[in-house]
Amino acid sequence: LTAASAFQRLRRGRAMQRLQRFRPAWRQNRCGQQLAAARGAGHSDASPTPRRGACEVAAPRPLRGALLDIDGTLVDNGVAIPGAVAALERLRSGIPGLRFVTNQTQSSGASALANLRAAGFHADDAEFFGVLSAARRLVDERGLRPKLLLSGSALEDFAGVPTNDPNAVIVGTSPEHLHYEGLNEAVRILMESEDSQLIALNKGRYYRRSDGFALMAGPFVAALEFATSRAATLVGKPSPDFFLAAVRDLVRGEQAVDLSRFVMVGDDFNDDVAGFLDTRME
Repeated sequence: LTAASAFQRLRRGRAMQRLQRFRPAWRQNRCGQQLAAARGAGHSDASPTPRRGACEVAAPRPLRGALLDIDGTLVDNGVAIPGAVAALERLRSGIPGLRFVTNQTQSSGASALANLRAAGFHADDAEFFGVLSAARRLVDERGLRPKLLLSGSALEDFAGVPTNDPNAVIVGTSPEHLHYEGLNEAVRILMESEDSQLIALNKGRYYRRSDGFALMAGPFVAALEFATSRAATLVGKPSPDFFLAAVRDLVRGEQAVDLSRFVMVGDDFNDDVAGFLDTRME
């Protein structure tokens, strides 16, 4: 048993423990909603009927849409995962719409979309919802002048953003910037003013490259938080704001959004599955 496989087993065990936490709350919430609805209709003695460990429920309402992670879910190192292209087309035939959601910060949104198409997937421009575009909206809304710890073409999504006299630090997965001197510069920006903001595009711990595991932005964000005693604003998954923004982008124009009619498909329990469940329960 290698250290890597032992770590994976431990992580899966913790993930299952976290999943168990959602089940009782979900069942209780559904039962309570049915009971309240029945009583509201005049059935004062109404009570939920147990069935297979949960309440007996009516046929589920049709899904409104799906959010799909890309890396590790649809593609692996740029190559389509076997069966993923056909599975996506079957999914399309059963739902009104979808969004490809990603914490990818090493290339621009346009590049990520082009790579997805090159792998054989049909993907419209409007279906892509990436963390870089979400971060750009945040920068524009807050009038930030960020120090961008980002790689290569990812900088394209911040074209025109002023970066002189920075009042914020944006951290993505960027091997060429996340080194001692780069982090030192970020610390100085954050320490010079109480109003300076630390923004994390993701807090992922690691990802798998062709040559093995590699660190994501999360450990470096944690180092900056520790050094400056400042909490980072998380823009990407598993932030509830990210999931809500993706769903609202999918159903533009609607005021009320029922998250129970949307699903999240991903390969990371914490960032994808549990993050979306947390958002739905809130």
